[in-house]
Amino acid sequence: MVMRSKFSFALFAIFLGLGCVEGVCRVLAPSGGLLRGTVEPTEGGVPAIMMRGSPFLLWELAPGARNGPGGVVSINAAGFRDKTRGAKKGPRVLALGDSSVYGFGVGDDDVFSAKLESGFQSTGAEFINGGVPGYSSTQALNLLWGRGLSLQPDVVLAMTLWSDNNFDTFVDAEQIATYAAWRRSGVASIESVLERSAMYRLAEFYLRQHEPGHVGWMALKRQSPSGNRRVPINDYARNLGEYCATMAERGGGVVFVILANRNDLTRAESNPPWTPYRAVMREVAQSCGAPLVDLPAAFAADGRHFLFLDEMHPSAEGHALMAETIMGVLRAEGWPGRPIRVNAPSPSAQIRPDPFEGKGNILGLFGG
Repeated sequence: MVMRSKFSFALFAIFLGLGCVEGVCRVLAPSGGLLRGTVEPTEGGVPAIMMRGSPFLLWELAPGARNGPGGVVSINAAGFRDKTRGAKKGPRVLALGDSSVYGFGVGDDDVFSAKLESGFQSTGAEFINGGVPGYSSTQALNLLWGRGLSLQPDVVLAMTLWSDNNFDTFVDAEQIATYAAWRRSGVASIESVLERSAMYRLAEFYLRQHEPGHVGWMALKRQSPSGNRRVPINDYARNLGEYCATMAERGGGVVFVILANRNDLTRAESNPPWTPYRAVMREVAQSCGAPLVDLPAAFAADGRHFLFLDEMHPSAEGHALMAETIMGVLRAEGWPGRPIRVNAPSPSAQIRPDPFEGKGNILGLFGG
């Protein structure tokens, strides 16, 4: 009897101790869990981005605020670079895209979406930044369907380009199918239970900090180069059409935004491989009856060399020019007084040839 009491007390002490450790870990562990790990690129030792894996997005931004190059980066609980939003009170715009849209290297107050919201402050319009580093139109559509539509956006700023046209080690649609299958496996089911424990998340976080790559994006880049686009050009056209079909069904609008890069200032590349993708965006915008924002023309007309931090990421000045250009198109449309509406594009059997497909191994170009 005494032995049983000692055993019960020891068991109680163990569980009490584990409970205390779990409580401490909940304070220390990265928020939201680390589904398949975390990547935190740094610049000068300053943490810039924290991401976690996701079955249908491949990766997503982990919630939290941290200091990055250029200023504070704040990610809300839904995984958007945005403040926490309450109930919808006015017109809402959701921007979708990659790191150029997310605002890599730029603080919260200087991102184009924050400047747009400030510019339309008198109207009560909200601009939500759904850009995620490395996102293609395939991932952005999944983000829109799975999370973005619950925000009830009136307009989607479709800004996906660089990651789609990028030559990489994987094709998005194929990788998402593989990842989703893994998440249904027995190992994944066990891990999904463990991830509820802060002790597990904290241990995983510190163990994975010493790995060369922590999240799907980085791990995928260690595969053998395929030489193919991440999103083939005809899939890209269909994805852009889906933006229109999705918003048209809800009586909403889409504004297509062609992203700029440093080459628009220097013209160093006479026949760049992103040209066909820009042409597709123009074509789909016309087919949907959607407004089009031509950032390459705006950046070229401005011409300032410090509009970019590198080959493709706009500086704070670049984001200000992005906001000014987008604002001009929205106001020219009479928005928000006059709602922007689009129609679903008519089904097309058109096959768009891509002269660059399969040549990524020799081109070695960048993506977002």
